[in-house]
Formats: sequence, structure tokens, C-alpha cells
Amino acid sequence: MMKPKLMMKPNLITALLVLIISTFGVANAQTAAPKKTATHTTSSAAAPQSTQKKAALPTMEEVEASMKRSFGYDPGVSWQIYEIKESSIPGLAEILVSMNKQQPVHLFLAPGTQTAIAGQIIPFGPDPFAAARASLKGAFGPGRGGQNPPIEIIEFSDLECPHCKVAQPVLAKLFADFPQVRFIFQQFPLPASLHPWALKAAQYADCAGQMDKDAFWKYVDSIFENQGGIALATADDKLKELATAAGYDAQRISTCAASPETDARIKKSQALGATLDVNETPTVFINGRRVPGIANIPYDNLKQLVQFEIDHAGK
Repeated sequence: MMKPKLMMKPNLITALLVLIISTFGVANAQTAAPKKTATHTTSSAAAPQSTQKKAALPTMEEVEASMKRSFGYDPGVSWQIYEIKESSIPGLAEILVSMNKQQPVHLFLAPGTQTAIAGQIIPFGPDPFAAARASLKGAFGPGRGGQNPPIEIIEFSDLECPHCKVAQPVLAKLFADFPQVRFIFQQFPLPASLHPWALKAAQYADCAGQMDKDAFWKYVDSIFENQGGIALATADDKLKELATAAGYDAQRISTCAASPETDARIKKSQALGATLDVNETPTVFINGRRVPGIANIPYDNLKQLVQFEIDHAGK
């Protein structure tokens, strides 16, 4: 998803997951993948090898009918099906669905069954984050920190996302405590239906990173600090004002923000996130390890995690 994390009451989460696991069923699955219903979920798992049996994917209509059969009795329950695809586990289809506009749930469905598993696939093994590190070699956003870093910390962020704003002081503190680590910022604006001016901010910030990578961090911080004072109608003026305060030429950065080259870089950053199944912001990777809810982790524990990954650099 690309969507920010939202909180759901524990009893509602439990009730919905129990219902999903026990009653979700799809019949007459087919092999052709249906179209997505929402552009703010652009996840992509590792493609199964050609020798592996491909999952028979249900249609969007079949999944919708199953959701109605399971939850249609309650007018207070709504859902949105974001994506139907092959999972990274051979033979299983993966369905991403949001209940009551909350954080998406992953459902894993075996063909010909009337049950689904609700959960999350996690990396596991002696080098569980190797695939993510390989994909993250394509990270190209503004960076700071060590030139020959033991590990990299890469953030996919949306400048209108309030959770990203909360995460920034935590990441800044990690940068101060681990100057040998490389920190990279990847633009990942959510759709306008969620964050109306996020794309425009990403365009301005991308140009800021192209023009002056050191001033970029000051500019990004100022956008986060002024989130409440930015609206779509006034975004250009406010972003130019903040750019001037950060030391940029307002007209030059505005012209750059509107260029096709900038749009292409934003899309390239979003595509990189999609290869890593990024579907919410902020999404942070430490040595390839996905770390959800980074602002909610006690800081001492987070430091231990970073040091642990430094000690296990490249593996």
C-alpha cells in the first residue's frame, strides 16, 4: 500500500481475522490475474521460478463474492480488495484486502479450498534478507553517512504522511549514533486520494536532492514540520517558500519539479518499492531487514537492532 499505518481496535482485528480464516472461500479459480482496484497498493513478491507450480488465481468477482458471503451481514464492515497475485510460496494465491479502511491483511489461498490463511510471509533462513538487499542495490535517493558503510538504512517515505513525520527524529538520532551507516531516502508518495499534495512534495524534494544533497535533508525536515500548513491549492507556493529557506532557487526547483525527468525518477523509486512489497509508509530497511513501525520501537532496542545488523553485515 501504499498507505499509512492506521490502528484498529484489538477485538475488531481478532474478530475479523477469525472470520477470514474460518469462512473465506473462493471457488472456480482461474490463472489470469485480475486488474487491481486501487493504485495505492503496488506490491510485488518474488516471482516463482518457472519449474514451480503456479497458483490458480481467483477473479476479483470471486473474491468480492466471498467477502460478501462472509461479512455482508454487518453493514458496519466494509472492505477494499487491493491486489490478487501469486505469492512467493509456490501454489498459493495472495490477496491483499483492507477491512474498514484499516491496514491491509494478506490472505493466502490454496486452489480448490474453502479456507484462507491470514498473515504475513517473513524472510527466514541463514541469510534471510539477501533478496531484499539485492533489490535495494537499486536505491538511488539522496544519502548521507559513511562512504564505505557496513550496512545501509533505506527509507521509503511520503512527505504528507504523518507517520513518516514521527519517524524522522528517530532516524535522525540513529544517523547521529551510527555515522558509519549509510542512510538513503526514497520517494514513495501515496495516491492523491490519500495524500493530495504528496506527489508534488516528492517532485520538489527529488529536485532538491538532485541540486544539493546536503541541503536536501534540511528541506525534507522543513516539509515535515510544516505538514499542517500545506494544502494542494497552495502547495507550490509553500514548497517554493520552504525551498528558498533551505537555500534553493525557488524558480529553478519549481521548473525542475514539473519536468518529465523528475516524474520518471519518482516512478522509478515507487517501482523499486514495489519489488520489495512496500505497501505502507514509512517502510524502512536495515541491512535488507524490513523494520515496521520504527517510531514505535523503544530506542535502545532499535540501537541494538542496528548494531546487530552491522555485526551481520551482508548476511
